[in-house]
Amino acid sequence: MKGLADFLTELSQKLLGEKCEVALEDKYLNNLSLIEKARLEWLAAISLFNNASEKELVDHAIFNLNAAERRYIFLLKEARKEKERMKNSVGEEELNKENHA
Repeated sequence: MKGLADFLTELSQKLLGEKCEVALEDKYLNNLSLIEKARLEWLAAISLFNNASEKELVDHAIFNLNAAERRYIFLLKEARKEKERMKNSVGEEELNKENHA
């Protein structure tokens, strides 16, 4: 996921003092957009499966549904991991501020 890689690169640059700002909101919105797109693709795959009548189309619909569902679940898991990393990172920054004060 390119957005996540870019975000982590910017974050590491910030933590190392190489960059002053990290566009957290832009990355967050980009990830939300990817997740919403995956959700809509999953719903479309469900609809295709429910409306498939020919054997070949049913096979395609099953494959498509499985792929869309796995992508959606993957993106949700990655977002949860990123949220946890951000929470830990913010917590570490707060501890560092308190220790230096």
